[in-house]
Amino acid sequence: MEELDLFKSEKLTKAVEALAEAVIITDPGGTITYVNPAFEKITGFSSEETLGRNPRILKSGQNPPERYKEMWDVLLKGEVWRGKVINKRKDGALYHAELTISPIWNNAGRILSYVAVQHEVTHQLELEEQARLANQEYRVLHEVAKALHNAEGMKEMLNDAIQAITKFDELKVEYKAGIFLADEKNRVLRLVTTIGEFSEEFLEKDKEVPYGDCLCGIAAESGEMLVSNSCFTDKRHTRLFQDMTAHGHYIVPLKSRDKLIGILFLYTDENPPWYERSQEILMSIGNLIADAIEHKRIEEETQKQNQALAAANDKLKELNELKNKFLGIASHDLRSPLYLIRSYGEVLQGGSVGRVNDQQIKLLEKINASSDFMKNLLDNLLDISKIESGKCDLDRKDEDFNKLAENQIELHQLIAQKKGIEIKYDLGKIPLVNCDRNAIIQIMGNFIGNAVKFSPPKTQVFVSTCKEGNSVRFSVKDEGPGISKEEQKLLFGEFQTLSSKPTGGEKSTGLGLAIVKKLVTLHGGEVGVSSEPGKGSTFFFKLPI
Repeated sequence: MEELDLFKSEKLTKAVEALAEAVIITDPGGTITYVNPAFEKITGFSSEETLGRNPRILKSGQNPPERYKEMWDVLLKGEVWRGKVINKRKDGALYHAELTISPIWNNAGRILSYVAVQHEVTHQLELEEQARLANQEYRVLHEVAKALHNAEGMKEMLNDAIQAITKFDELKVEYKAGIFLADEKNRVLRLVTTIGEFSEEFLEKDKEVPYGDCLCGIAAESGEMLVSNSCFTDKRHTRLFQDMTAHGHYIVPLKSRDKLIGILFLYTDENPPWYERSQEILMSIGNLIADAIEHKRIEEETQKQNQALAAANDKLKELNELKNKFLGIASHDLRSPLYLIRSYGEVLQGGSVGRVNDQQIKLLEKINASSDFMKNLLDNLLDISKIESGKCDLDRKDEDFNKLAENQIELHQLIAQKKGIEIKYDLGKIPLVNCDRNAIIQIMGNFIGNAVKFSPPKTQVFVSTCKEGNSVRFSVKDEGPGISKEEQKLLFGEFQTLSSKPTGGEKSTGLGLAIVKKLVTLHGGEVGVSSEPGKGSTFFFKLPI
C-alpha cells in the first residue's frame, strides 16, 4: 500500500508542531494518523486517544452523513473545503473553529491522505458578540436618552422611552410595557402610561398599586430589580388575568439619587431571556428615565410658576397703569383748588381786603408754605405718572452740560447763604451732551437742593463735573450726617422716608430721587450715591456722551 510521509523534512515537522492551529492527518478512509500538539491543547484529547480513530466528519466519502455531504462533494472533486464547525472538547465544552480540509493526491490520481487544519475562533466570536451587544446597548441607551430629551410632555416622554426599549433585541421585550410613578407619602404606585394592549379591567384595577402588593409593589418596597417568568403572582390576580397569555416580566425601579421615582414594567415571553448585562443595562435605563422625570417635573413646575408670575405681572402692570391714570387725574384736578388757596392767601397777606395782625400773617405764611409743598408734590406726582405711563418723551439736543450746572448753582446760592452754607464747584472740560435740557435741570436742581436741605449751617457743598470714559459725570458732595448702607438701598424708591431730616425745617415729598433715577434711566445713564454715617454724602449721575 502506498503511503504518504509528509514529515521526512525535519524542518517541516518542527513547523507543523509549532503551529497554534490544530493539524489532523488521516488516511483516505478518514482514520487519523497524526495530530500535532496544538490539537491536544485545544481539544484536551491526547495523541494516544486520537490516533487510529475515525471521526464522523471524516468518515469515508463514499457514504458520508447528510450534514457532511456537501463537504465530501467538494473533497471528492479534489478541491479544498473550508467552513465553520462546532466541536466538542474532552470535557464536553463546545468550541467554534474554522476548518480547512485538503485532499492529497498521488501521481496516479489516487487520494493518499487528507490534511485538516483547524483554527479555533471561540474567543474571536466572543469578542465579536461582546462588540455587537455593546453596540446594541449603546443604541438603546442613546435612543432612550433621545426620546427623553426630545419629547414635550411627561406622558409623551415616557411613551417614547419605553418604545425605544422594546427595540433592544437582546431583551426580547414585547410591545407591551408601562410605567408607574411613586407616591412616597401614601406608599402607592400610580399607573401613568402604557404601550400595547391592556384590558380595561387591568387598567382600572391596577391604576394604583400599594407598595408590597404584586411584583411592581414588591420592587417599589425593596428598590431591587425583579425578573419573573409569570405575571400570575397570587390567587387574587388569577381571575383578572384568566383571558391573557402568560408573560414574563422585567420589573425595574426608577431611581434618581437613590430616591424611588417609579417603576418600569416590561413584558417578555413566559420565560424572560437573560444575558449577563441585562440587569446593568435596565438599571442604567431606569436611572435615565428617573432623572428625566425629575427634570421634567421641575421644568413643568417652573413653567407653571412662570405662567403665574406672568399673570401676576400683567395684573400689576394693569394696576400700575390705573394708579398712574389716577395720579394724573388727581394731581391735575387738585391744582385748581390749590391755586385758589394760594391766591386767596396772598390776597389776605397783602392786606387788600383788610388789615391783618402779626399772628394772622404768620398763619398765612404757613398756608403759603404748605401750598408750595403741595404744589411740588403734585408736580412730582404728575412727573411720576408721565414717566411710568411712557408718556414722558425726551426732547434731546446737544447741550452745554457745564452751563446747565452753573445755572443751577446760581439758583441755589441764595437758599444756601440763608443757612450759612457755601457752594463751591469745579467744572471739568467736557464735550456737548445730547440730553433733555429740562430733565437735566430737574436732576441737577434736585441733587444741589437736597445737599443744601440736609446740610447743617456753616458747611460746604461741592459740585463737580468731569469726563469718565465715554460718559460725563455730575456729582454733589455735602458735609451732612451721611446715610447708612441699609438706607442707601431705599434712596431712589418712591415715598421713602429716611432717618436724616432737613436741617432748616424744609418739607420733603419722598419722590424727588425716584424721579431723578427714572429720568437718568431714560437717558441711558446711571445714578448712585456713596456715603458713610457722619462723613457726608456724594450723589452722582452719569450720562453717555
